[in-house]
Amino acid sequence: MTFRPTLAAFAAFAAGLVVSGAGWAQATDRPWNVGVVQDFTHNSNVYNTSTNSAGDTVSTTTLRGGLNLRFGRQRAYANASALHQRYSDANARSHNGYTLGTGLDWSTVERLSGSFTLDANRRLTDFNVGGIVPVTLANIEQTKDFNARVRLGVVTLLAFEAGVGQRQVSFSAPEFASREYKQDNGSLGVTYRPSAILTLGTGLSVQRTRFLAAAPGQSAPDRSDRQDAYLSANWVPTGASTVNARVNFGKTEYERATAADFSGITGSLSWAWRPTGRLGLTTLLSRDTGQESGFLRLVEGAAVSATDFSQVSNALSLQASYALTGKIGLTAGLTYTRRTLVDGFTGVAGSDISKLASLGAIWAATRTMSLGCSAGYDSRSATGIGSDSFSNKRFGCFGQFMLD
Repeated sequence: MTFRPTLAAFAAFAAGLVVSGAGWAQATDRPWNVGVVQDFTHNSNVYNTSTNSAGDTVSTTTLRGGLNLRFGRQRAYANASALHQRYSDANARSHNGYTLGTGLDWSTVERLSGSFTLDANRRLTDFNVGGIVPVTLANIEQTKDFNARVRLGVVTLLAFEAGVGQRQVSFSAPEFASREYKQDNGSLGVTYRPSAILTLGTGLSVQRTRFLAAAPGQSAPDRSDRQDAYLSANWVPTGASTVNARVNFGKTEYERATAADFSGITGSLSWAWRPTGRLGLTTLLSRDTGQESGFLRLVEGAAVSATDFSQVSNALSLQASYALTGKIGLTAGLTYTRRTLVDGFTGVAGSDISKLASLGAIWAATRTMSLGCSAGYDSRSATGIGSDSFSNKRFGCFGQFMLD
């Protein structure tokens, strides 16, 4: 999930309202769901520029569907959406997009289990991402992320894990060509479960990234390698509280853009707390390189973004949901992000601070029909190279029809 306060983040927030609405509606035992969502959102600064020069209204029509099939010890699932987004004035930004998430969880009669996942995404990039000359035409980002994991040991004290994966990122705008890449990754680890409420882990992970085009002024595309040793923990102190933590000790080195090399501590911490049956709170803290920050999936259904080009990104997010009645729910969120930016070839540095505040409400009118509205304000203050300041106000409403 990315924490940058942009149109994508606001769209993800609205999508979260829709997902929450499914929880307030009456659940069924069908292994499938299908639905349509119509959203209208007005942006006071659609290009996220410091001059605040243009507002616009965006219409987003989304078709959604999902499958969840169980057979024996296995589970196969798929969730997909196709959307058409149209701008009232900035017609060049109108586009079609999609998201796809599929997976298979498997296990044997012994102590062997694992999973395969494939996630794909096609979306419009942010107008002003920082680190790249702003693009006013439709710049389409496409990502594919495949991962396979195997685990030896299920309910045993010790378990061993191994994983491999591959990621691919591409953009339609030629200004972003040097940011396109293919990445291979792998990990080996061990987990220790001293009690039913605590699981500890440690291991090693590696990444090798090959960029597909040379940066301006360079004769060949860049490459990078990352190695990490990590510690992880999952703690469930009560039935109302869950804590997940991961700390990485490692480094990232570039073959050509050596000024962007990074060495130090990264990781994430999440705390999900439900103090009452009506109130839910989630706190997220993350620190990672920009290339990885957009792929942190600390929240189920979070939007993926590959347009964080910072050296390191630190983010804190607070989210709350409250069931006012059995049919009406409220949401609120605050996000603070600080990024360090650097030109990998010259070493010239910059930084920015982004803030996002949002409020929303949803009404589950019937088991299949939901309506909701959300409002948000985001801003960014930048210094040095690689980023621009802006502020933006947004307000939108949506309607959903869902069969599940």
